[in-house]
Amino acid sequence: MDQTGNTQLAKLIENSEKQLFYERVRTVVSVITALAMICCLVTVVPAILKTAADVDTAVSQVSETIPLAEDAIRGITQMSGAITEMGENMDDFIMENAETVSGLMQQIEAVDFEGLNRAIKDLGDAVEPFAKFFNKFK
Repeated sequence: MDQTGNTQLAKLIENSEKQLFYERVRTVVSVITALAMICCLVTVVPAILKTAADVDTAVSQVSETIPLAEDAIRGITQMSGAITEMGENMDDFIMENAETVSGLMQQIEAVDFEGLNRAIKDLGDAVEPFAKFFNKFK
């Protein structure tokens, strides 16, 4: 073999050794990456499963709560309608009795309180001598 053949063979061996070195590095990095991914999966998957279970529980609670909320809204709507109806009935009652109350107030205003007071005083004056007379027999 000649000199060029030896150099080429030396370069070929050197290149093969470099490729082997880089292939080993790539293999080690691949193994480390695979182990890191497995560790992440072992750590993350249980948390994901727990979160999914919590979400499922929350969804089932919300599913149970929605009909209750709908019933409450229906009850509030009915109560609002009843209050509105009661207000309308009150208005009707007030309007129906307004004339009666007005007439009653006119009759009260027509009463002569001064004359009534005078009559009471006169009655008291008339009854007083009888009261004194009957008090003597006690």
